Order: sequence, then structure tokens, then C-alpha cells
Amino acid sequence: MEKIFYQIDAFTDRKFGGNPAAVLLDAEGLDEEQMLKIAREMALSETVFVRKSKGNKYDYEVRFFTPKGEVDLCGHGTIATFFIMAEKGMISATDKKVIMKQRTLAGILPVEIYFQGNRVEKVMMEQKSPNHLFTVKDIDNIANIMGINKYDIGLEGFKALPMVYSTGIPDIMLPVKNLDLLKKMNPDFERLEKYSKEHRVVGAHAFTIENIEKKLISCRNFAPAYGINEEAATGTSNGALAAYLIENRIIDMEESLSIICKQGYFMDRPSQIFVEVERVNRELVIKVGGRAVLIIEGKIYL
Repeated sequence: MEKIFYQIDAFTDRKFGGNPAAVLLDAEGLDEEQMLKIAREMALSETVFVRKSKGNKYDYEVRFFTPKGEVDLCGHGTIATFFIMAEKGMISATDKKVIMKQRTLAGILPVEIYFQGNRVEKVMMEQKSPNHLFTVKDIDNIANIMGINKYDIGLEGFKALPMVYSTGIPDIMLPVKNLDLLKKMNPDFERLEKYSKEHRVVGAHAFTIENIEKKLISCRNFAPAYGINEEAATGTSNGALAAYLIENRIIDMEESLSIICKQGYFMDRPSQIFVEVERVNRELVIKVGGRAVLIIEGKIYL
């Protein structure tokens, strides 16, 4: 058996930027053990496996694997998957925007593919409703794990505490006071892995506000519990971050809001994650997306 795979850089419009993901558009005949072995062989933060729907409730079943195991949802994996589907003609540019539904372990979620002519302009995915799970109490401990001082945690002019938020995957939203502190952050990955497992979170999403008027946020994401010491772009975490910023009244929002999250710049893999938020019946509806670039096309022999 052989399978075609694609490696795509997501959340970027330049090659060798963004966050790479491997995608297998035909996962028929693969079991979980084979998927995990392929993910380990790809050695990327995410490998995505796609199956066509056999019904009409959704269009595709999409599963996401890190080298250590399966996760419920992945932002950059989703962007990469629907980008390459459109590029390979599995999704036709019948209109400027096409909406597909993916079935994930986080539920059935819509994905919007925007076209400019026959080319993909961007892909946006709707996330689960945001959920504030808990506030981190042990500030001294988490600061020490992250290689900063407890007084470095927070945002100038705001009351901002580390909190665990989820729009599909739970992460610690970790505010730091300026860009220099964010850059110098040097976590103890062994301790962060243990802490993450004990508190049932994926990892820590550290951020600071770069320009509040322009809604520009700089971020770093650390998830050693899932085999990812640092990730260049994290869609799910930035969707959760938008909810954190709104619900803690750090960024004002009436009916809608657009945020740009910069990530991967300290890894030499610059990424831009677009986050769009709407208020529908008093609930926040969060979409995360960006652009993507195809880097590698090849075959896996099984």
C-alpha cells in the first residue's frame, strides 16, 4: 500500500515560514497504530489524516496526530488540509467563499475557504465555543518553570492573570509584560511537560500586546507534553487567546473583532494567524485562519 502525502507551511504566504504540517488526503485503510507511526516518521508537530464522509452531516473526517499521539483539533493542520484540498481540485472555486464541514474529535466544525480567482486566498476554521476552565494560582511555580520572574507575568495597565482557556484544546494563557521578556523566555521543558500533564493542559501560550490599537499580539507556544517544545503557529491557542482578551476586557469588542497574532518570529519561522470574533446571541463565535504554501509532495510505502 502506498499513500501520497503533502507537507504544507501553514499561517504564512512564504516558503519555510509558518508551521509545517503533513497531510494525507486518503487515509482509507489506515488504523491508529499506522497513523501514529506515520506521524512519528514525518517528525512534524502535526500529521493530518483525511477520510471522505459516508453521510451528509459533514464532508470529511479529519484526524490529527503529533509524534506522541492523537489530539482533538489542530489549527495549522486544518489550514494546511483544506488549502491542499482546494489546490488539488477536491474543493472547487465555485464562489469566492466555500464552506465545508470537518468531523474532528472536538466535534463537527465548519471551515471557510476563500478564493481569489482559482487560487486559495485564505482558510478560516470555526472553533468550539470558548471555555475558561480555571485560573492558575501557583504564579511563582509557573513563572519559575517558564524561566521568568513572577513580576514579569501580566500586562501593563491591565489585571491579567494566567488562565486556562479552550476552544477545542486547553492551554495556559500566559501574559508577559513586554516583547523583550517574551523573547528571552526559556522554559524548563521537562518540568513544563510534567506540569501540563498534572493539570491536563496541552501547554503554555505566552503572549504580550505589541500594538493594542492595531490589535496586534505577539505569542510563543510551548507544548512539550505533546512532543512540541515550541511551535511556530498555533491556531487553537490563538482562538482561545482572543476569548481571554475579550472576556478579561483587555481588548474591547462590540459585535465583531479582528486580531492578528504573530508567532514563530523568534524561531525564524514567521507566522501570522488571523483571528475573527463575532458575538452571536451573546456567545462568542471564533474563527482562526491564514494562508499556506505547499513545500513537499511525496509517497509513503506501507
